[in-house]
Amino acid sequence: MAPDFGSYIVGCLAVIGIVAADGLGGYWLRRWIAPEFSGALARLGDVTIGVALLVVSLEILGTLSALRLGWIIFFCILVGLLAALLGYWKAPQDRREVAAPRVQNLALLIAIGVASFTVAEWTFPSQLALDQGMFGGDTTWYHMPFAATFAQEHSTINLHFTDPLRLAAWFYPQSSELIDGATIVLFKSAWLAPLINLFYLAIALLAAWCVGRPYKVGPATLVAAALVLDSGVMVETQPGEARNDILGLAFLIAFVAFLINGHQRRAPAEGSAVQDTPERGAALLDKGPLVLAGIAAGLAISVKTTFLVPVAAIAIGVFIFSGRGRRWTTAWVMGLPLLIVGGYWYLRAAIKSGGNPIPITKFGPLNLPVPNQMPLDPRPRFSVAHYLGEPTIYRRWFFPQLENALGPLWPLILILAVAAAVFIIWRSRNIILRVVAAAALLTAVVYLFTPLTAAGQPGSPTGFFTNTRYLMPGLVLAMVLLPIARPLRAPDGRARWTLYFLTLVYAITVLATPRWYPTYILGTILITLALVWAPGGLGILRVRGVISRAKVALVGAAIVLLMVVLGRAQEVQWNQQAYTNSKLFLGEGGPQEAYDYARKLKDQKIGIVGSSEIIFGQFGFFGADLSNRVEYIGQKGPHGSLRLATSCRQLRRLINEGEYDYVIMSQYTQDSPLAPYRYPIYAWIKKDPAVEKVVEEPTIVPEPDYVFKINGKLNPGECKPE
Repeated sequence: MAPDFGSYIVGCLAVIGIVAADGLGGYWLRRWIAPEFSGALARLGDVTIGVALLVVSLEILGTLSALRLGWIIFFCILVGLLAALLGYWKAPQDRREVAAPRVQNLALLIAIGVASFTVAEWTFPSQLALDQGMFGGDTTWYHMPFAATFAQEHSTINLHFTDPLRLAAWFYPQSSELIDGATIVLFKSAWLAPLINLFYLAIALLAAWCVGRPYKVGPATLVAAALVLDSGVMVETQPGEARNDILGLAFLIAFVAFLINGHQRRAPAEGSAVQDTPERGAALLDKGPLVLAGIAAGLAISVKTTFLVPVAAIAIGVFIFSGRGRRWTTAWVMGLPLLIVGGYWYLRAAIKSGGNPIPITKFGPLNLPVPNQMPLDPRPRFSVAHYLGEPTIYRRWFFPQLENALGPLWPLILILAVAAAVFIIWRSRNIILRVVAAAALLTAVVYLFTPLTAAGQPGSPTGFFTNTRYLMPGLVLAMVLLPIARPLRAPDGRARWTLYFLTLVYAITVLATPRWYPTYILGTILITLALVWAPGGLGILRVRGVISRAKVALVGAAIVLLMVVLGRAQEVQWNQQAYTNSKLFLGEGGPQEAYDYARKLKDQKIGIVGSSEIIFGQFGFFGADLSNRVEYIGQKGPHGSLRLATSCRQLRRLINEGEYDYVIMSQYTQDSPLAPYRYPIYAWIKKDPAVEKVVEEPTIVPEPDYVFKINGKLNPGECKPE
């Protein structure tokens, strides 16, 4: 049963109130911090601050164990209104907005068309997920379990142990999951989760436009970014899932956009583009753009550790090239908001691990503490660099999967990206552009040596395709710089041809693998209207003085009302249909009857233990109303570690300590008979009189699984000597 209509209305009003309050707070704080920003750049500043206000508010509530309906509504709205009041009080009255160079109508139409197609293509898997559920491996492995646990515990304090793998996913930054958890609290349902990444995509496209805005090539930088954002690997992994790469990419691009636009206080007259001069570097960045850049960078690193490399490289470059007497001012003006917005999860990790903010590494000679995990991995931990000298792997794996990830023109896209970055480092007179280009190349190099980028058995890097996501930060930075390179943007005629060329490449790329479903066309039109046509069209009309602010507000209110009306049907459909087809978990493998059984349970504590089939689909065990508490049964150790039970006595003792109502397990902890950590967990508990077998799937692939009801304390003393 779906939550009642009253709960839905409360959730909608809460979301509207929070978005309005944080939006108002973002607007007035931006008016104070960067009053010269106008148009699209101003809106990017508003939304960046607004999202930061939301994330920080939820982090505070999570630390106080107050992630409850009333507190989320009250506190998030209060913070937004207080921010608006502060900004209103501090904002200068005599501000002078710096207008962007005027863009030709044809270029504008191309940009809107590309943005529309990109959003439209993302809507299809998003709507499919609304019908069926989100079945991506990372989504059901840890993203949504984290979100559901935040909602259940009303807290971000405790680590949620999902598995005994070496990755220690519970130490990952979790801002995206925190937002998802808040929506679960507001609606008593996860129905919004498949749609949220669409909003992040819209922010990313807006930020990409703003990168080229001062150079009058905003349409071209948007199209260049869309080549990455609408690539095969992004469409395969992001829309309709809880994966968070798009959120980090959105604010990484925004970080760069604020730095590049930081010279607007000295921008040329309206209608002309900025020209690079030797003095147009980091030394001339004013405090306002630096503050906004720090906020955007903080949001990016609060999502994934993979964004640490480009953010750190750009921030260090800006610091170094700020000029004598400006370096420390630059450091604290940009660094303080970066730490406030982005440091929460790293501080949490440092506290829980005993001093290491990134517990996946010991940091060389510092030898910081790391979780004492067993050497278990989803796939063997090979990097791309491991195969650099093996051309056979290129032909059989890398080249075909790069075509799947980036489209048939992938060699051209990679060549253009590298060439743009190298040229700007070598020839550009703008130090900010050179720093960003260097960061893009550094991120690509780090990608080559990152573990798991070519994960899989030796000679079979099956994880290469999905983990090309780790290349996307460097690739998108290089691509948005491409239209800014002087030979491609000056004079205006050459800039137009650059735009046409990128649009052609985009068209060939996206049309090679269309994923359109006629059933969802109406929903696609409505979502594209809300995310592209309405804000883009109204913004253009508003800037050109064709429409009043009151009419813009009226149209916006009408769209919101339409979304509220249509949303109820989607919520009901989600609660009735999502995850009812358990064959979609793990590609028709795994414990299907166990998923169906757990979906009917409510308010039960479920312990899970076993191999990958149990680990990667665990969100299905939270139940239809997400009231089941699910955790992996393991031995907790120092520095936030979780290890497998290695004996019958230990497993039975851990089940007793966990006070579980049910235990769901596979037959062994690893599938392969040759695996070094393969323990017969089913045999260890099956004969204990305190357990009752309620589900058995003896023929399921990759191995049998079982559900036990726990009726009392298990007896470790009855275990056979080992």
